[in-house]
Amino acid sequence: MKQFYLTTFSFLLTVAAFAQTTIDLSQLDAAYTTTFEGELVIDVAETSSAIANPNVFIDNPFAGQDFTEAEISFDVYNYFPTDSIKVLGTLVSMFDPALGRMYFSNGSYLGFNVGAESWFDANMNNFALDTDFLGSMQWKNVKLQFTTEGYAVYVDDELAFDQNSTDVTINGPLMDYSLVIDFLQNADIFAIGTGSFWSDNTRPDGTYFDPQYSYMKNITLTANFSTSTNEPEKAQQLGKLIGVDFYNMNGRKLGTDEKLLEPGVYIRVERYDSGQIKSKKFYKSNQ
Repeated sequence: MKQFYLTTFSFLLTVAAFAQTTIDLSQLDAAYTTTFEGELVIDVAETSSAIANPNVFIDNPFAGQDFTEAEISFDVYNYFPTDSIKVLGTLVSMFDPALGRMYFSNGSYLGFNVGAESWFDANMNNFALDTDFLGSMQWKNVKLQFTTEGYAVYVDDELAFDQNSTDVTINGPLMDYSLVIDFLQNADIFAIGTGSFWSDNTRPDGTYFDPQYSYMKNITLTANFSTSTNEPEKAQQLGKLIGVDFYNMNGRKLGTDEKLLEPGVYIRVERYDSGQIKSKKFYKSNQ
């Protein structure tokens, strides 16, 4: 099992705080990545695995956070002109062995299940493709958004469907969407390329029925996403970098020189002449 590391950006705001986590693909085992159009991407088909034993995952960055809305966003490219799109299997999933799971496939299917009365299936028709919003041989940006009032899937910033859509098939008894937020705050892991709720989609020989023939990049998880819509503007206003300090995960300051750090996980704190502070969690390898 390969766990890859992540980079967390935390901004100190006067009104509301939010955290944004972006997957660092360079920390992933090279067996699961490739270079496409000059960029490092995840080859999701290569990550296919059982959800209870995923090849590619991180600890859930939403866990323990206080928020009322969350967003998972990424760019996806289904790379076969035919046979790319698989309704089952998953591009991304949130999983907890006790609580249940949430998952989204390159067949544009969003599923959630934490119990007999707490589930929904959105944009799946009798275990088959309902409406394809991603297509193939082109990059698409996907935003999965969750609030206490419901969920929404945006593709290239246009609404594909939400809990009230009537032009796609939506099933399930879930009406209290605060349960989705509660799940996101407590689930164990965030994974790439795993099975859906009822099955890991494996044949008797262990191969997978529904590998996602997709490239992915720019995978970001954001709590309280509506407060972060002006993040690029804020980044431009940071000003000149005037100092960098390094801390261990217990909060002890270790100095200012990254080269002196032993391999491990650290917090880098950047100070700017505007008075703003930016921190990020990173992994220093042996290399």
